[in-house]
Amino acid sequence: MSKMRRRKMTKGSCTVEAALLMTILLPLFIAVLYMGFFLHDRGFLQGAAFEAAAYASLHADDGEADAGGAAGRRITGRLLGTGNVGVQASAGERQVSISYSGNFSIPAPALPFLGGNHQIKADVTLSLERPSRRIQKMRGVTKVIQTFRRTLE
Repeated sequence: MSKMRRRKMTKGSCTVEAALLMTILLPLFIAVLYMGFFLHDRGFLQGAAFEAAAYASLHADDGEADAGGAAGRRITGRLLGTGNVGVQASAGERQVSISYSGNFSIPAPALPFLGGNHQIKADVTLSLERPSRRIQKMRGVTKVIQTFRRTLE
């Protein structure tokens, strides 16, 4: 065989090999990309639930503590693939609870083995913190410690 013919054969074989590899690599790359979107949304919802619960916990005495509104504002326009996000917020006398749930959809034609809707949930329950009471307690403790030190001197 001549050199020219060998070059043409190797060029064609590289194209065939690349086409065969792309059928494996492209869905794998798309799966990794969607897994990153899923993990981002799950982590973001968990963090937003903690932030909203902490906000509602600290502002429980103010009368401004709209836990549901605060929770809804935290996620607006920040999720990559999650839709139909529902927010449930409840505040009792001792604790506040925030819950998010949504559907993360992966297009089935792109990834038939992962396609469909996947549920994402984030639940957080925190005890209510009343900063004014805590500050009063801390000041009382420092007065007791100062009095105790004076008696020892």
